[in-house]
Amino acid sequence: MTPFYRFVRAILYVAFHIFHSVKVIGKENIPEDGGFILCCNHTSMSDPFYKVPIFKRQVHFMAKAELFKIGLFRVVLNAIGAFAVNRGKGDMTAINKAKEIVRSGNILGIYPEGTRHPSGPPHKAKSGIAYIALDTKSNILPVCIYREGKYSWFKKTTIRIGKVLEYNELVNEELTPRANIKNIVDTVTKEITQLWEMKH
Repeated sequence: MTPFYRFVRAILYVAFHIFHSVKVIGKENIPEDGGFILCCNHTSMSDPFYKVPIFKRQVHFMAKAELFKIGLFRVVLNAIGAFAVNRGKGDMTAINKAKEIVRSGNILGIYPEGTRHPSGPPHKAKSGIAYIALDTKSNILPVCIYREGKYSWFKKTTIRIGKVLEYNELVNEELTPRANIKNIVDTVTKEITQLWEMKH
């Protein structure tokens, strides 16, 4: 974790306690070491900034390339370790970077739905998360952001952190790759949805 990241983390911690009503449940489920994939539903552009103050270790988020075209937003995204992905184009550079992050013992943050859904329950995860998990043999940490309606300042927000989904429990070596991909996608979707259904 760089000094600048610590600075941004401190600023975000103060900002969210002043301008937001945030409750965090399940911090004890966050692994203290080792690489893993953080999977969370996607409700607004602010989502990555909620995670920074919560996690003691740096989270490297995969974010759509368009966000890096916004001046100040680009600076902050770079500061918190986010990296760009060109969606819908098979961006292997981004995929390879994501794999390297996990293999290096760091936290990879992904929004498996692939796009934002401002309100309502999480949508089904895309298969990309499964490909990365299979290739890196990594565990997955399900996380959910819940609020009633769309994001706005001062609105009550609950962040629930589920229990780690162990790779050995997600994957059955006797099954085909396609079957394992489906199992990972279905399990991640189910876990995040169950966290969402707990509400505040």
